[in-house]
Amino acid sequence: MTRIILIVAAALCTGVSLSAHHSYAAYERDRIVEVEGVLEAFEWVAPHSLLKVRDDEGHLYIFEWQAPFSLQRRGVREDTLKPGDRLVVAGNPHRAFDENRILNFKSVKRPADGWKFPNW
Repeated sequence: MTRIILIVAAALCTGVSLSAHHSYAAYERDRIVEVEGVLEAFEWVAPHSLLKVRDDEGHLYIFEWQAPFSLQRRGVREDTLKPGDRLVVAGNPHRAFDENRILNFKSVKRPADGWKFPNW
């Protein structure tokens, strides 16, 4: 027990973060799915913004993106993407992807003007 207390105290003194974030175990991290379609909604909400994209076959896909504050720091605003924008979005599919069509966001492109994120 003393050892655990010393480790925690040392971490706090050195500024090491002990906070945890959710895991990506629900996603197939070794697979990328790309969806081309029309943006139905860009939900600017915490803890994760959501992109809802409908493909040409009528399927709705939900991409879990970063929190609004994090996106703002990287130059994305609430009005950067608008409903009706044609997008190409890529992400890691949820392990139950065939049932829920949820993906962990990796990238987005707007072919109409060449905008993309990340921009490298």
